[in-house]
Amino acid sequence: MKKKLFWFPLLAALLSIGILYTIGNVFEISFLSWNKENPSEEVIFEAEGSAIPVIVGFIVGFITKLILKSKHKGNSNLV
Repeated sequence: MKKKLFWFPLLAALLSIGILYTIGNVFEISFLSWNKENPSEEVIFEAEGSAIPVIVGFIVGFITKLILKSKHKGNSNLV
């Protein structure tokens, strides 16, 4: 069960981050997107991204971990 406690929240967080960035890029939502630009000749590459999908991903991962812990309270080797 220790592996589930680690992998499910991590996968939930990464999946939610990926989905939110994809939604932001497809529908051009600025606070959910990742932008790449070539602003000038001195700078080769500039990228800017929103931190909101990452924050939401951490929250989803934390909630997933809490749900897994609450479902398996009686299991002493979980933590």
